[in-house]
Amino acid sequence: MPTVDRETLLTSLRVERWARQVTGDYVTFDQMLEAAMEAATPLTDAEVAEALAAHPRIGEQASGDGAEARFSRAEQAASVDDDPELARRLAEGNAAYEERFGRVFLIRAAGRTRAEILDELERRLANNPITEFDETAQQLREIAALRLRTAFDEPLPEPKDPPMLPSHVTSHVLDASSGAPASGISVTLFEQGADGWEAIGWAVTDDDGRATSLGPEHLAAGIYQVQFDTGTYFAAQGLASFYPEVAITFEIAHADQHYHVPLLLSPFAYSTYRGS
Repeated sequence: MPTVDRETLLTSLRVERWARQVTGDYVTFDQMLEAAMEAATPLTDAEVAEALAAHPRIGEQASGDGAEARFSRAEQAASVDDDPELARRLAEGNAAYEERFGRVFLIRAAGRTRAEILDELERRLANNPITEFDETAQQLREIAALRLRTAFDEPLPEPKDPPMLPSHVTSHVLDASSGAPASGISVTLFEQGADGWEAIGWAVTDDDGRATSLGPEHLAAGIYQVQFDTGTYFAAQGLASFYPEVAITFEIAHADQHYHVPLLLSPFAYSTYRGS
């Protein structure tokens, strides 16, 4: 494949450090893409801000004749919808997102309808700042991968079947105040490292209150933490709560065992235990 140059890379992800690191010669496209994704994981706060500066709001068209602007217009073209109510809700959602998180809402628009984008925007408004930062960085990586495939005329990979196995750590939340599963709670999995906590997984509890795809399928022995965004959950029901979030720290002592961390929750109390 041809030499991967800085300017081509910057049209895919406008992060100078990343572009300098990935520029070079590769034997295959897959080798280059692997290096590009590795160099983009993680992205710092400053790098996410740097990259977002090149993206217009969802629903707005990028101006100019450069490759970046053409990419953006093509990505958003598939989601164009003339429904004025949808446009109004999207504009309101963009404004609410920017007020909550202090940056524009970003999502891989290619392959999504405008209604699907709005659904994701409304879901992500309930995220805590750490979770939402991680989702934004992941969307930047997905956009970069698609743009690199387009730039080098590489076909999209065949879709893979979803993994059948649950993640190494799972959870279940029961709302003791209602006696029903707590659905729609944002759950983040952290790993303790030399530099502190690092987010390694994220999920939203399903209709049964379960989070079964919470990070990697296999984890090493170590100290981990599951954080539940309980304040947003109760606020959505119009209920006051004492704990804006619940963080449960635990140890994986046996890497060959599954770890289940349930949460029994009410507005003013919670309990947990080692589940199975």
